[in-house]
Amino acid sequence: MMAFLLLCVGLAGLWWGTELAVRAAIRIADARGLSQAFVGMTILAIGTDVPELVMSIVAGIERLQGIETSGIVVGSAVGSCLGQIGLVLGIAGLTGYLTLKRSRIWTDGVMLLGSIVLFGLVLFDGEIDRVEGGLLITIYVIYFLLLIRREQRSETRAKARSIPWREGLQCALGLTLVAGFSHLVLSSALTLADSWGLKQTVVGIALIGVGTSLPELALSISAVRKKAGGLSVGNILGSNIFDMLVPPGFAALIAELSIDAAQVLALDLPVLFLISLLALIFFTKKRGLQKIEAASLLLAYLVYAVLRVAW
Repeated sequence: MMAFLLLCVGLAGLWWGTELAVRAAIRIADARGLSQAFVGMTILAIGTDVPELVMSIVAGIERLQGIETSGIVVGSAVGSCLGQIGLVLGIAGLTGYLTLKRSRIWTDGVMLLGSIVLFGLVLFDGEIDRVEGGLLITIYVIYFLLLIRREQRSETRAKARSIPWREGLQCALGLTLVAGFSHLVLSSALTLADSWGLKQTVVGIALIGVGTSLPELALSISAVRKKAGGLSVGNILGSNIFDMLVPPGFAALIAELSIDAAQVLALDLPVLFLISLLALIFFTKKRGLQKIEAASLLLAYLVYAVLRVAW
């Protein structure tokens, strides 16, 4: 019981630290005249994924010390992506109207599906070694540089202004809180996995993955209410691409990951791919993702959750 309470405290701390960091990052991006789409795909996506990244790095360090954490790393990455594309996007779509430019479907959307396939390929043998971890990170760096290049070519950039020092300080404070609470989440999750007799991947998907999606949920709903749906969609797509490539990549660079990947490959990744594809198909429609489409994504996620528990 104490481990579960500590896990809840840790997730709340992750949410608090991420909120501080991301809000400051948004104001910094606004001061620099960056577009809404770019902020969502990069600043918000990376900012809200700091918990997953820090936790994966901590997990990699602990694995070097002889503590098995591979299942937590893989489970939290897959669970976070499923929570964002099914739960977060579904709830955000129920609160407002979401659209995605067709050009971004063929760039960012294809990148999202490709990252899922790539993750499945490197995990196919049940291991992610340092070379494969480096490959995952390299692919994301190339994609990130292409996003920057696309932003630089944009003709809609606003005039840049100076950045207040308080924003930088708040961002640093938020990241520090995230780093501290990530260790608490990881240690309590490992304790729960042992005491409840659960696989680490289940704990990562069901508890950590969903819990670390809370910042995206809060920001997405806030963005929709402020008529900034582009931030919400960009945040979710960017977060999922980041989660599939960077956190497991860094963890594997520190200490090679090794898990029984049968269930992940047979159920979790195929469901993630299909729900992501379904969301992109909805965005190809002229009216975009409205309440009926959002409810479909949410229902698909809930059906998956029931199947995962039954499995």
